Amino acid sequence: MSMPKQSQPATGSLGVAPGQQPAEIVFPFGLVGCPAWRRFAFVLPDEAPGLAVLQSLDDEDVAFVLAEVEDLVPDFLATLSPDDLELLEALGLGREPSVRLYCTLSVQADDSVTANLLGPLVLDFGRGCGSQVVLSGSPWSTRHPVVRVGK
Repeated sequence: MSMPKQSQPATGSLGVAPGQQPAEIVFPFGLVGCPAWRRFAFVLPDEAPGLAVLQSLDDEDVAFVLAEVEDLVPDFLATLSPDDLELLEALGLGREPSVRLYCTLSVQADDSVTANLLGPLVLDFGRGCGSQVVLSGSPWSTRHPVVRVGK
């Protein structure tokens, strides 16, 4: 699976692998800057191990490529402020095994891949809901380098 070259979220309709049922995730308040995008299908594509796709069910032209935050930055939670940790815990992270922390990936103009670690997604697979949070005391950015070109 290839990601579009742009700094915005990946767009375009992505199909579900044969025999695979996507999990539906509802964001009650939408995503930051896009409150109308509330219903999504979460898919783990076979052709891209370690990545996930969040396909909008409200707008078929909108899809995001995701990665688990801890896969990219294993000590991520240890770097957060107490207030940010409290927010994530209130959403169930660390208390419920069905709650996972993901980030969106973007391909930049120079073909490098970055992760939005400032606005991660808390996905609660047990309840089928999610929330995008903006971390207030975070040292992380919306363009944390994941893959650099030529290095």
